[in-house]
Amino acid sequence: METVRVGVVGVGGMGAFHARTLAAMAHVQLEAIADPLVETARRLGGELGCDALSTPAELMARTDLDGVVIASPDETHADLAIAALDRGLWVLCEKPLATDLADARRVIDAELALGSRRIQLGFMREYDPTHVRLVAELPQIGAVDVVRAVHRNCSPRRRPVRQIVGQSMVHDFHSVRFITGQTIASVHAVGSGPGDDWFRHILAVCELRSGAHAIVEFDDAGFAYEVGFEVLGQHGDLVTATSDLVERRRNGGIETFLGDDWFARFADAYRIQDAAWIASIRRGEAAGPSSWDGYVAQSVVDATLRSLASGTTEQVGNAPVPPLYATT
Repeated sequence: METVRVGVVGVGGMGAFHARTLAAMAHVQLEAIADPLVETARRLGGELGCDALSTPAELMARTDLDGVVIASPDETHADLAIAALDRGLWVLCEKPLATDLADARRVIDAELALGSRRIQLGFMREYDPTHVRLVAELPQIGAVDVVRAVHRNCSPRRRPVRQIVGQSMVHDFHSVRFITGQTIASVHAVGSGPGDDWFRHILAVCELRSGAHAIVEFDDAGFAYEVGFEVLGQHGDLVTATSDLVERRRNGGIETFLGDDWFARFADAYRIQDAAWIASIRRGEAAGPSSWDGYVAQSVVDATLRSLASGTTEQVGNAPVPPLYATT
C-alpha cells in the first residue's frame, strides 16, 4: 500500500493529538510539524521522528507532502486552507473553517476555482459512534419535529461570546444539520449570567427550513463535560444516553462520573475521522464534512451573534449550494 505523507500545522493540544494519531497509522508518514513555539515543536518532532519547523510557510513549501492538518488558532484557518489548496494538498482543517463569513467564503471560492473538493472539515461528531447510531435510527421515528441539543462545557476561563458560539456551539449547529438533513433558517438566542461579553448559558431556538425546530442549550462553565441529543419524531423519540458509564452507589445516593475532558469523550471520533481522511487521500476523493458545511455553520454562528446583540430573531443566510457541494 502506498504511503501517505502528511504534515501538521499547530501542535498544541489538538494538533499534537492529530500528529500522534497519524504517526501511529500504518502506511502513513508524518513528515513535518510546524509551530511558532519552536521548543514545543522540537520536543514533539523528536518524539515522533519528524521535522520540526517554526512557520506554516516552511511546511507548505515542502514538496514531500500529500496532505496537511490545520490545527492552528481559529483566525489562521482560512488563509492556511487557501495556501494548502494553492499547493495542491489535501486538507484536514479543524473547525471552524473561518472566524467570519467573508473568510469562509474565500475558502469556498478557492476550492471552487480548483474544481474539486480537497478540504475535510473537523466536525468529528459525524464519526462519533453514538451520533452515527442516532442517525441510523432516524427512519424508525418518522419525520422530525424537534431536536434538542445539550452541550455542557468545562471552560477554565471566561471566553468572549464570539468564541463560545464560534468554537463550541458551531459543533451543535452542524450536528442539527447532519442529523436531520435540514438547514437552520432562523435563530433566536438569549444568554444569561453575567453578560459583559460572556454568558455562562446560551439558549438558541432555531427554526429549520422544514418548519421543525431545534433547541440548542450551551453551558460554558459546567461541572462536567457532556454532549446529548434528543430527536422527537412523528412515530417516536431518540435520546442519546450514557449507558456505558458505571454508577457508584454510596452514602444514600447514586454517582456517575461524566468527566470534564472533551478529548476523552471524542478521542475515538477523532481517530476515526483521521483514518477517514487518510483513506480519502488514497482514493483521491475528499469525504466527510466539507468546507461548505463550515460555511453553512458559520452562517448560523453569525445569526446567533446578531440575535444575542439584538434580542430578536435573526434570519440565517440562504446562499445557493454550489454544484461541487450539492451532496453535502
